Amino acid sequence: MSLRRRVLGELGTVYDPELDEPITALGFVGSCEVSADGDVSVRLRLPTPQCAPNFAFLMAADAQAAIERVAGVRRVRVELEDHYTGREINAAVARGDGFAAAFPGETRAELDELRALFQRKALVAREGRLLASVPDPASARLRDLSGPDAARCRSLRLALGIDASDDAPAFVRGDGSPVRADELVRFRRMASLTALSLDTNGGMCRDLLRARYPETEREELAV
Repeated sequence: MSLRRRVLGELGTVYDPELDEPITALGFVGSCEVSADGDVSVRLRLPTPQCAPNFAFLMAADAQAAIERVAGVRRVRVELEDHYTGREINAAVARGDGFAAAFPGETRAELDELRALFQRKALVAREGRLLASVPDPASARLRDLSGPDAARCRSLRLALGIDASDDAPAFVRGDGSPVRADELVRFRRMASLTALSLDTNGGMCRDLLRARYPETEREELAV
C-alpha cells in the first residue's frame, strides 16, 4: 500500500466532532500530497468560511496527529483553507499548540470537555441505530452488537472511559450508566432524535460543501 493511501486511511479515523463522521467521507480533505521523501501536505476545507473555530481546530489538530502516526512520514503540514480563523489555527497546529494558544487573550479554555460532550451525543445516536438489532436491549451485551455503528460505539466508549469490554451492557447513557428496561422507550426516542439531528446536519454540510467546492475530489480521496 502506498504511503499516500496509508495517510488517507489515517485521515479516515479523524471525525468531525459535531457530525461524528470521518472528514474523508464528508469531503473535508481537499488535497493530500505526499513526496518521495515522506513529506505530507494536507489541505482541509469546510462547508462555510464561518464554521466554528473550535471544531475546525479539533479537525486540523487531529489530522496532524493522525498523519504523524503513519510509518514513513517525515514532515507534516496540515492547513485549513478559506476559513476566517485559518491563519491562527494553521499556525497553532504547526507549532503543536492548543486551542487557547491559537487565540491568545480571547479564550483560556481547551477543548477536551467540548469533545467529550459531542462524543457522548454521538454514542447515544449510534446506539439508537442499533437498538432494533437485538431482541432484548436491556440485557444485551456489547458483544451482541456488530457492524460499523457497533465498532464506532466501542471506540467512543473507550475515548470516554466507559467500559467497552464484550461483557459490558450494550446500551448506556452518555455518562456510562446502563439503560434499564423501564427506560428503553424514553431512551429510544431520545437516541432517535439525536441521530436525526446528526444526520440532518451532516446532509446540510455536504450540500454546502458541494455548493462551495463543486470540483470536490471526494471520490478520489474517500477510503
